[in-house]
Amino acid sequence: MKNIILFITLLAFTHITKASEHQMIDTLGASPKGQYVAVEEYGYKAQNHTYYVRIKIMNVWKKEYVGKSVEVELPAHRPVFLSKARDRARVLALEELNRFQIRG
Repeated sequence: MKNIILFITLLAFTHITKASEHQMIDTLGASPKGQYVAVEEYGYKAQNHTYYVRIKIMNVWKKEYVGKSVEVELPAHRPVFLSKARDRARVLALEELNRFQIRG
């Protein structure tokens, strides 16, 4: 009986670790008055085996997201693909960053 419980427990922990998602949140910059802040969320999705990046702009005075968000997802074949995804997302978000006068 102990062996069965141990096996089920190990199987459950193995399943949990395979379905994990790792993420980081960073700020890219703020507007001159500090009203708008660009937030970058990036990380790894184990289920899809991909790196992802999301860039959103937040109006911190009203505590809401404004403008268009940018999302990029690349296969996680190599660690360098995460930096490529982050660079691509920044290029795509450049128009929105300029619109809200956000500087890093």
